[in-house]
Amino acid sequence: MALAGNLSPAVQARLNVALRALVAGPGGYGLASLGGMALGLWLPLSRADGAMGGTLCGLLLWPVVFIAAFGVSSLRRLVLVAGACMGAFALMVLVAGWRP
Repeated sequence: MALAGNLSPAVQARLNVALRALVAGPGGYGLASLGGMALGLWLPLSRADGAMGGTLCGLLLWPVVFIAAFGVSSLRRLVLVAGACMGAFALMVLVAGWRP
C-alpha cells in the first residue's frame, strides 16, 4: 500500500514519460525555433540565406531534442540542459537585435 505523498512505481513511470513527452514536444519545438532564429541572425549571410539556414537548422534540431528527451537517464538533467540551451538561444536572439 502506498503512503500518502508517495507515488506508486507505475504512476511514477507514467508521470516520467508524460514529462519527457512535454519536454520533447513543445519544449523541443521552442528550442528548435529559438536555435533557428539565433542561427539565422548570427550567420554572416544575407537576410534570406540566414533565414533559410536557421530554418533548416531548426528542422534538424527538433528530432535531436526529441530523441535526447527519451535517451537521457535523468529527467532533472534533461530539463536543466534544455532550459539552459533555450536561455542561451534567447539571449543570443535578443543580443542580435530581435524584438518580439
